[in-house]
Amino acid sequence: MPTGTEKVVNKALSGLELKDILRQDFERVLGGEGLLSDYIAYGRISYDITLRLHLDNPMMPESKMTIASKPSHDRPTIEAAPLVAPSAEAVAAGQNLHRSIVSPNEERLRHGLPLPVITRGPDGTTQTEQVKYPPQPELGAGDMTLTDTTKETREAWKVPAPTT
Repeated sequence: MPTGTEKVVNKALSGLELKDILRQDFERVLGGEGLLSDYIAYGRISYDITLRLHLDNPMMPESKMTIASKPSHDRPTIEAAPLVAPSAEAVAAGQNLHRSIVSPNEERLRHGLPLPVITRGPDGTTQTEQVKYPPQPELGAGDMTLTDTTKETREAWKVPAPTT
């Protein structure tokens, strides 16, 4: 708890902090994808990863980056997306994780990032210290939605749904 000479400020998230939150969210997506279990192997695979940021900035309201897999001599099983002439057993899967950040400090606490605390010294000078708390699981996932986009991915890559 802050003392009378300390003030917890809800400063905007830095790019470094946002990268940490994005990494944790990406780990959540990877951990939830059953097709990436350690007992499954692939002779051929392709993928794309898209990051879209909706920014509260009139000069740049949105940023979008997509990284697609590329073939290389070091990794012959990885091909450009989508696979060319996939077999009848080919599977396509997709997920979308959407997070809205309302309170920077709440996200810092949720993800175990340091909180900026302004302290006032006896001589009246102020400085900002970073106080780190462990991740707060009681805050839950926050304003986050994980959506299965497998159907849309199959349609975009022209991969039929598996027959059962």
